[in-house]
Amino acid sequence: MRIAKTRAIFNAAVDVFSVRGFEKATMDEIAAKAKVAKGTIYYHFKSKEDLFVFLVDEGTKLLGESVLSKLPDQASATEQLRVIIREQLAFFQEYRDFCIIILREAWGEDTRQREFRRMLVHYVRSIQTIVENGIANGEFVTSDPETSAWSIFGGISIRAIHHIFTGSGENLTSFSPAMEQLIISGLSRSG
Repeated sequence: MRIAKTRAIFNAAVDVFSVRGFEKATMDEIAAKAKVAKGTIYYHFKSKEDLFVFLVDEGTKLLGESVLSKLPDQASATEQLRVIIREQLAFFQEYRDFCIIILREAWGEDTRQREFRRMLVHYVRSIQTIVENGIANGEFVTSDPETSAWSIFGGISIRAIHHIFTGSGENLTSFSPAMEQLIISGLSRSG
């Protein structure tokens, strides 16, 4: 029962935070959406901040697991980046509200936002490692693998959020070929 309530709270928090943002969301709204007493939320989480950090931590882990688990071990760096592009778009298609939370809440200066970015570092470092491997084996020419990795993550994320907010019925993964071409060709040419 405890896991079911935590999952209900998690899902309700994603819904409320994605619509209202962190500052405007209330624990009362989350409790009502989860169909639990507000005290139940406080039993599991000390504060709205604690709940938000849990949500972001779980969501970024899910992002990493969902995308990185699909990487073929013996594939080239180029093919691995194609998988990352396709799977990150697929993740944001499936977890639309989490995509909104990431892009609404991640880029500011307060402690919560810095913590959020820290949680994304593991995922982005995985992309950076692929870029570094591509440089080492001659597939890519770039002088800054870290910037490349953050640009790949950010570009995919911004494309996803634009699509979500414009309301097009098209599946996000349909943008994968264009993004693959842009990203792969950008890494393959010297500046």
